[in-house]
Amino acid sequence: MKSTYLIFLSIVMSWNIGFGQSNPKSLDGYKYAYVQKLEYKNGRTDIYGLSYSTERFLKNSGFYILGNNNNSWPKEAQLNPCLILNVLVNNSDGSKVFMEIRNCKGDLVYTDKSTAANWVNDFQDNYNRSLKNIFKGFGNYQLSYNASKTPKIEYPEVEKLEETEESLKTYYTTNTIDEIEGIYKSYQSDQFGYYMIGIKKYKNEYKAIIIESDFKHWKPGDVKAVFEPSSMKGFYSTTWFMGNKTPFETFALMENPALLSVEFKDAQTGDKRTDKFIKMYPSADVSSATTIDGIKATGSGFVISTDGVIATNAHVIENADRIEIHLNTEFGTKTYTASILLKDESNDVALLKIDDDEFKGFNSLPYSILQTTDIGEDVFTIGYPLNSLMGDNYKVTDGIVSSNSGLKDDVRFIQITTPIQPGNSGGPLFNKDGNIVGLTTSKLNERAVGTSVENVNYAIKATYLINIYNMLPQKEELSANTSLSDKDLKDQVKVLKNYVCLIKIY
Repeated sequence: MKSTYLIFLSIVMSWNIGFGQSNPKSLDGYKYAYVQKLEYKNGRTDIYGLSYSTERFLKNSGFYILGNNNNSWPKEAQLNPCLILNVLVNNSDGSKVFMEIRNCKGDLVYTDKSTAANWVNDFQDNYNRSLKNIFKGFGNYQLSYNASKTPKIEYPEVEKLEETEESLKTYYTTNTIDEIEGIYKSYQSDQFGYYMIGIKKYKNEYKAIIIESDFKHWKPGDVKAVFEPSSMKGFYSTTWFMGNKTPFETFALMENPALLSVEFKDAQTGDKRTDKFIKMYPSADVSSATTIDGIKATGSGFVISTDGVIATNAHVIENADRIEIHLNTEFGTKTYTASILLKDESNDVALLKIDDDEFKGFNSLPYSILQTTDIGEDVFTIGYPLNSLMGDNYKVTDGIVSSNSGLKDDVRFIQITTPIQPGNSGGPLFNKDGNIVGLTTSKLNERAVGTSVENVNYAIKATYLINIYNMLPQKEELSANTSLSDKDLKDQVKVLKNYVCLIKIY
């Protein structure tokens, strides 16, 4: 009797049942997996680690695991949701686990469920063993991507016009056009991809026509939006066709002759956001474009001495008759006059000096200036890009060091993925510790190289800044402060923004 009891006890204490498994080879049409975080009625998430374990299993099977913030996803995944598997793992009754994997159309491509229980009814152990049973159903599966198995989305039809970039330019140059008409490029953000559109008047409305796009399902000639004028000049009731070609009713505003803004709702948060389109053609008249309020140019710079020496690029201050420095303070933005101390045009570095009686100096500077960088290290910049379009508030972008040389292996430069725009010139390039390693200078011009390029930007090495600073006859020692090294990026920015300036050239 004793041996019979022990056999019975072992059966009751641990039993497993598996149900209807699909063929894992059906997953070969996908590259990415998004595992939904399991949420419970009490507000807690993934109590038993089922979502986490599933992510690890799929990663080991060859899938790229996507996080909750789709703005950080690889661009390929953002542009083609049909490469993504949506994975849901759930549990119930103290022992059952269910897995469903669906594609971009909501079709079920893989499903399985399992039950496991033990004598003491340990839910954690039950659920983990049930999930392992599901994993066993995959066998030795490893992803072998097959593009022919990737599903295709059938998008709604949108109006198509027989227009090209050339035909639109001919129209603009041979007709008297309205302010909104012209060729625009989207100002790319994490939430918005790249579009080049041409806006043309048709009877009593204006249509935005696709010229180029990152999205393959948007073809040249497709109508992206329709603008209907309102009673207010420059304000338009707008039907915008979203990335999936469904209509979205919103409004658009010509903020100035070169900038069109369109209001959208963020799909993740529900918050409103405004996306910008910059008019590229017809180009503005040079005199009007370069003399807004008498301003010839703007750029960025940063403080390198407590008595007000400012570093920037030499090209920022070219042809300057008067220079203004705009600095953040605890009392708001302060504006000071400045003069040129030294220029090194061959290395594109310049030193300015605040010579305004209102300027009282700094007690200290929170960073050092370093002459070395490592490929792959994190870097970021603070600056004032496209000041006339994007406003006077500072902007922060980050990236990594791609190379310790520039175009054609020019050793004066660092190549970075940190996005920069016109107006970032002369701004500081910081390392992860908040110390300066260079001056943001330029980006690779697509037209010059004749091909599309992404994230190829350059900064002049801090060595050349130190060299010109050492040429000053009277100077203080450069700061050796490293007090920001233990802070995270957002806390570093709160301090550093007060030492980065907007430079306006008159």
